[in-house]
Amino acid sequence: MNSKTMKKLMALLMAAAMMLSLSACSKDEEPKDDGGDKPGVADSDKKDDVKNDNEEPKDDGGEALSEEDYKAKITDIGNKVAELTNDVNAAQTKAATDPEGAIKDLIDIVDEMKPLYQELADLKAPEKFAAAQAKIKSGCEASVEMLDLTVEMMQLAVDPEQADKAQEKLTELTEKMTEYQADAQTLTEGLTEVMNG
Repeated sequence: MNSKTMKKLMALLMAAAMMLSLSACSKDEEPKDDGGDKPGVADSDKKDDVKNDNEEPKDDGGEALSEEDYKAKITDIGNKVAELTNDVNAAQTKAATDPEGAIKDLIDIVDEMKPLYQELADLKAPEKFAAAQAKIKSGCEASVEMLDLTVEMMQLAVDPEQADKAQEKLTELTEKMTEYQADAQTLTEGLTEVMNG
């Protein structure tokens, strides 16, 4: 794989990772602001209201998360993606001297990143954030699709006999990025609505 292709691949993967890592930074600030208002009491009251009025049963066992737990879970997932973004940067540096090793590292990073997007998509939001969660879910599903294409392309790229197919996949991935930008915006909107709500 030539260095130009590797740079393009890194940029595409960084785009997938940056969305959540950037939102994680803003989320870290938001709960601290809420913390001064004793959210444990207020949010548990809100949770009871939601439970009585808005069919809250959804979480792991069927119940929706409280607002406080929901925001905390999103922040936690965002922070984990931010850590993986650092790993992408390390792989980018490694690519200069060991392109194949960098690709293998990136495949491992994507394997860790995908479940985080899936977990975020599957969160059981309180009724207040149902519309925002729908946006988050849509954006996360698009992210997983993009990550799948990225891995497929990288797996082809490490096989010299598959160079043409790898280039085709990279072209497909690049074209999908335009569509993905709209999905990324939808995800960002959903996350912003939650953290500002």
